[in-house]
Amino acid sequence: MRLPLAGAALALGCARQAPPPPPPAPPPPPLTEESLAPSTTAEFQIGPIKETASTDGAAVFVEGTVRNVGSRPSRDVKVLVEGLDSAGTRVVSADTLPTPQAIAPGTSATFVVRLPNDPAVRTYHVVAIGR
Repeated sequence: MRLPLAGAALALGCARQAPPPPPPAPPPPPLTEESLAPSTTAEFQIGPIKETASTDGAAVFVEGTVRNVGSRPSRDVKVLVEGLDSAGTRVVSADTLPTPQAIAPGTSATFVVRLPNDPAVRTYHVVAIGR
């Protein structure tokens, strides 16, 4: 009977040992602060505008320039032209895309819109919107 007992003792003595624990994770890099670059924008300035009546007098063409006075190129630019009466109320309006659409800083694009020739219009309000 000693033989089975010796085999059991031998099996218990040869039991597998647990693997060593994994090495500790390296420490995270130290936190540092960096200055952010200044935010850049595309800002627009409307140049002089010119009003020209159509040959039949039924319409008015309003044309002008949009200048990017910002610090980055623009895109998706849209120009809105409103014809205002003497009280500043919008009488007519139209929008258009200037040419070219991408306006680099310090450069300009041109626009032309066609509006109905309404005698109530005394002045124009022009706005350029883009990214």
